[in-house]
Amino acid sequence: MACPPVFVPRRVSMRRTLVAAAVSTAFAWPAFAQDTQRALTVQPSVGLQETFTTNGQLSADGRSDFVTQVTPGVRVSGRSGRVQGLLDYQLDLIQYARDSDRSTLHHRLTLDSGAELVDDHLFLDANASVSQQPISAFGKQGSGTGLENSNSADVATATVSPTFKARLAGAVDMTARASWTTSRADGTVAGDYTDWDAAVDLGARHGIFGWGLSASRTSSHFEDGSSYVTDRGIATLSLQATPRLSLFVRGGRERTDALGAAGQSYGSSGAGLTWLPTPRTRVSLDSDERYFGRSHSFSLSHRFRHAAVTYTDTRGVSGENAESLGPLRAVYAQLYNTCMASIANAPVCTQIARLGLGLDPSVPLTFLNTAPSLQRTKALSLAFSGVRDSVTVVATSTESSRLGEQQYVGGDLAIVPRVRQLGLTFSAAHQLSRRASLGLSASVLKTLEEQTQPGTDQRRLELSWSNELGARTNGTLAVRRVWFDSDFSPYQETAIVGSLNYRF
Repeated sequence: MACPPVFVPRRVSMRRTLVAAAVSTAFAWPAFAQDTQRALTVQPSVGLQETFTTNGQLSADGRSDFVTQVTPGVRVSGRSGRVQGLLDYQLDLIQYARDSDRSTLHHRLTLDSGAELVDDHLFLDANASVSQQPISAFGKQGSGTGLENSNSADVATATVSPTFKARLAGAVDMTARASWTTSRADGTVAGDYTDWDAAVDLGARHGIFGWGLSASRTSSHFEDGSSYVTDRGIATLSLQATPRLSLFVRGGRERTDALGAAGQSYGSSGAGLTWLPTPRTRVSLDSDERYFGRSHSFSLSHRFRHAAVTYTDTRGVSGENAESLGPLRAVYAQLYNTCMASIANAPVCTQIARLGLGLDPSVPLTFLNTAPSLQRTKALSLAFSGVRDSVTVVATSTESSRLGEQQYVGGDLAIVPRVRQLGLTFSAAHQLSRRASLGLSASVLKTLEEQTQPGTDQRRLELSWSNELGARTNGTLAVRRVWFDSDFSPYQETAIVGSLNYRF
């Protein structure tokens, strides 16, 4: 008998969610502000978005509603000497005309900063983010910004990472690094964790040969009280066979309790290569036999004159090397940077890039979890760019499964042993004039059926028009249609969205 998705009880306030971001800011921003007083660029902005939707509740029998969203924000960036940083913050104030009790607010934050504290030796990186992420892959999927969804949570993540580099005896390079990462989800313990990582690397190169020694510890602590520690020691030998081809082999031991058994030791061995067959082509392969089986990371990319293709395939433990949206984020960054070079309006360029892809790449195509999982991710992206036209196609495949004898107290893996998702996105943009552009996006996101849990299928189509209305004002008009098929929470929605953005 099918079971509805199980959500972990809500209990964390948004104020606590933002603590992680505040910690990271406190570490990095004071030094940045002192060293970049003359190099800072501050761009306040405000946005107004009005949405008419035929289904404000995203339910099978939902009713129409008007949703007003006011978004004040600020973007601060700067670089001076050994310090650089970027802070982009927006506050979404959402008001429903008919269901006023659903009115709410959301924080969106991106912080990325770095400093060279001691010349060529000591570095400090700090970053933080706050964004909405899906709680369950089997639950209701949202149809757009401004509509509330019980299957989404505001997730705050912060990382602080110091690094020390030195050259010993004039021949051996040493790198010591540490990293502290914490994540908190608003209203659920799924996705709440703290990681402490530390590593020391030694290495040298002699002609075409090189060697390296690495020792590391990874420690993960989840909100339910469970903790997992992995210690690893690896020796590496490398060969620069040609200027375009490098090879390596490595081996060692690792000790972990991540499989549910206390402190078991395992052998670890692997090999890899990096090959540049042409100036526009790059191939990399990295594979190891690990405590959980075979891990790998493969990537292939090639740039044509007006196009680019990228394919990635990774398998590993969550948080280590599984990055399902890497190619999609690269395309998003390209769209965003192209827009910024043209109109230099961060909020508008963010919206245009999101509309161009049909989804927000800062939101993972995954779900919140309460323990480490084994992840296999594949992604293929094709991008074409002409004088006035651009086309992008992105296909993704993700599979998350239980790791060893882990106890999942919540989340999808507490219901089924694995979760599989397939995604396909098509987007096209046409520059009507120097000030106006037209965009079309279509996407499909499928969560496949697993045992007693039925799958879901979301299809989305969106047409948008953007125009620069003045030196500091931009407007966007979009029409979207969403179909979401599910045994528990199906819905259809049509919406007209108009927005104005002004930067001071």
